[in-house]
Amino acid sequence: MPQATAPSPQTEVVVAPAGQAPTVTEMYEAARLQRRELQSQQSELQGQRRRVREQLNSATNPADIKGLEGRLVMIDQRIADVEKQLASADALVATRAANPGVVIEEPSSAPDPTEIIGMGMGFSMVLLFPLSIAYARRLWRRSSIVPPTLPPEFTDRMANLERGVEAIAIEVERLGEGQRFVTQVLSEADRRRQVPALPSD
Repeated sequence: MPQATAPSPQTEVVVAPAGQAPTVTEMYEAARLQRRELQSQQSELQGQRRRVREQLNSATNPADIKGLEGRLVMIDQRIADVEKQLASADALVATRAANPGVVIEEPSSAPDPTEIIGMGMGFSMVLLFPLSIAYARRLWRRSSIVPPTLPPEFTDRMANLERGVEAIAIEVERLGEGQRFVTQVLSEADRRRQVPALPSD
């Protein structure tokens, strides 16, 4: 029966079923899970630090500023601890990956969601661009259509109306000329009456 050995400082205890020791692949996967969890904690702490820094920049009360500075110091300490643990986890993953017999799963070849979105947007642009051009050309052709011609009756009525307006304009002009002539004659008659008669010899 194999004797149990104490785990090294850089290894974690892997709980295996009774009577069965964990395989090297399982230990490698456990190290990877530990590193992933530490990375998640690091991201969460960095987000907390960002939010506290924003609150500190907008704070004006001295008591609030002091409390936020204390929280910032605590978060920085926790980030430093997580970074140390993350460095140890990276080293542990590298050590476990070097063990013979470890089965390392290849990264999935599934396309990145951002690439799928970009391809969809590009396809939609390629498809919608010709449609938009065709629609614009259709609107342009519709706007360039010559409006229908007016009926002949309407044209004749407009011509008669135009001749009537011209006749009225001529008559108004004649009335104006006559009024000017009468005004001129009256003004000359007044001027003659105002001139005194010369004495006869």
